[in-house]
Amino acid sequence: MRLPSIRTPALPGLGAGSMTTLLSIALAAAFWALALAAVAAVLFFIFMAFVPLGPMGLTVTTESGGTNVPVPRAYILFAAGAVIAYLGGFALILRHLRAIVLTLRMGDPFHPANVARLRQIGLTLAVVTGGAWIGQTLVSRLVRGELPSPSLFDLITPAFSVLVVFVLTQVFREGARLRRESELTI
Repeated sequence: MRLPSIRTPALPGLGAGSMTTLLSIALAAAFWALALAAVAAVLFFIFMAFVPLGPMGLTVTTESGGTNVPVPRAYILFAAGAVIAYLGGFALILRHLRAIVLTLRMGDPFHPANVARLRQIGLTLAVVTGGAWIGQTLVSRLVRGELPSPSLFDLITPAFSVLVVFVLTQVFREGARLRRESELTI
């Protein structure tokens, strides 16, 4: 017995199963998920800033027991702001990656604008990584030694990632230069 075939509509300009199609869909989904999470964080920030609440506390438990730390409203607002910046930074990175994938889908990956996009991705990744490390250090100080403070070795992999992005920026800069030279050649 033969089963009927199911035909799926083709997306214009994309081959079936194309890696750029999958990348484009995944980046769009991740971007919108981060954008919605950032909006939720902004709403939480606004709520915490204007709605009067009683005193709050944070209980941190570890193997050796735990500690209860009073959390002032300023700490919560700072944490919400840090989450907004973290999500916003990664949303910015995804926005630039989506633009780079679009140029790839158009057949022009060495577009000069991609150099600036990659540089912006590298700078944003460096700021987000440094900010997260500083935030972890502040939280470890807040809970009075119950959580270990992050070490400089925790920055090795993220710093390496930032270096890779800056190397790729130079590769794309050279690719754009070679493309420009080939266009000028008769």
